Amino acid sequence: MKKKLVTLLIMISCLGMLLANLTIQIKGEAKPQTLKETTFSSLNYVDLEDFSTIFKAISKQDRSDNRLYLNLYDEQFIFLEDSPYYTLKAVSYNMNYPLFRKGERLYLPSIFVTEHLRTHFPAAIQRKGNTFQIAKPIDNRLKTIVLDPGHGGKDPGAIGKKLKANEKDINLAVALKLKNLLEKELGVNVLLTREDDRFVSLYERTRFANEKRADLFISLHSNSSKTMVSRGIETYYLSTAQTSDARAVEALENAVVERFEGGSEAKKKYDDLSFILSDLAQTEHLENSNNLAVSIQQNLIAGTQGIDRGVKQANFYVLRGAFMPSVLIEMGFINNPEEEQLLVNEEYRERLARTIFEGIKRFKFRYDRIRNT
Repeated sequence: MKKKLVTLLIMISCLGMLLANLTIQIKGEAKPQTLKETTFSSLNYVDLEDFSTIFKAISKQDRSDNRLYLNLYDEQFIFLEDSPYYTLKAVSYNMNYPLFRKGERLYLPSIFVTEHLRTHFPAAIQRKGNTFQIAKPIDNRLKTIVLDPGHGGKDPGAIGKKLKANEKDINLAVALKLKNLLEKELGVNVLLTREDDRFVSLYERTRFANEKRADLFISLHSNSSKTMVSRGIETYYLSTAQTSDARAVEALENAVVERFEGGSEAKKKYDDLSFILSDLAQTEHLENSNNLAVSIQQNLIAGTQGIDRGVKQANFYVLRGAFMPSVLIEMGFINNPEEEQLLVNEEYRERLARTIFEGIKRFKFRYDRIRNT
């Protein structure tokens, strides 16, 4: 009987078993949170994912050299798997117990939370009995995304040559699928400039994104050209159009203002916004807009096997007033019979939404890490 008990204890030690909890009280919040502890080989650990959720920490794993980059309270910690050492500001510290991996999950030694963090952030973290009081974590993660299904209502957008599909319907269908993926799998707040078939001016679309303090603005469109042989996918970010093709798409999308918003007088409203391209608050987002466009375009092509028309720049009115990383996606040519057939296909719309999602996800991972360092 005694031998069986010893064997059982060894098995529990090897597999990991919840032993205790750390109570984390965030200052300014009424209810404390629980950070569960797990034991491995009689050593106490906390799940990195659970830790990151409470402390709003951003982590990046580099599997090529088994490194973990952990960002919290405007500092970056660098760990090595199976090593008790980590560095902070080029100084090494010894936890005495190693960073531990079990399957796809990483575990931090509990001592890092209970002792080391208090040493590094004495003003932000204090211990009172079994409760750790911490300053409200800095959360610079990307949290709100505005999706903009292009056109709508009296503005049908481009119209297919064969099936007579309306661009506005395709854009909205993909946007709704993408919204569901982003909310369900990334946990972000997703807002739509329109959730049904109604007209929204270009100015109102970006104003909505600014008012909601969106972190990203993504406008979804279906392309069209004078010839039925044009095909492929392209993603744009704001700048002066550099190619004749880009200028053609720019003219097509901007024509909405004259056709449906009041003619040349309405166009002046956009042209008079001289602060747009020169304003530093907009300019600082151009690099991230480019990065977002590249990430989305690469995933779209890989996932749909579509023709890659690349990442381009154009002076779209709908992107002008967005003070956050912003892109406009042309998901295919609706006037091309083959691509129109794809764009009305439910399964292909799912694939478009999934691949755009993967591009946003990859961008968010990098963007969050940068904003939290």
